Amino acid sequence: MTSELSSAETTKVVATLNHILELELAGLVRYLHYSFMIFGHNRIPIVAWLRAQADEAQAHAVQAGEHITNLAGHPSQDRPAAGNAQAQRR
Repeated sequence: MTSELSSAETTKVVATLNHILELELAGLVRYLHYSFMIFGHNRIPIVAWLRAQADEAQAHAVQAGEHITNLAGHPSQDRPAAGNAQAQRR
């Protein structure tokens, strides 16, 4: 069973996927940044966990970007507003 999306539905899906892409890219940057800020003798497992989270965020961003491209959309390069929890819950 295949269903085609209308133009309006495709636009809404691409907008939602772009928001997901923006959040995942922001997460990637934050996790990497935090991993660089850890120091001390117990840093190795913490850094490993943060880098694994960054890898996961990157994988999610790639998936969202591929879906956007498959829908003939343009992947966003915008960043969500930092610290704006309400904007992140859209």
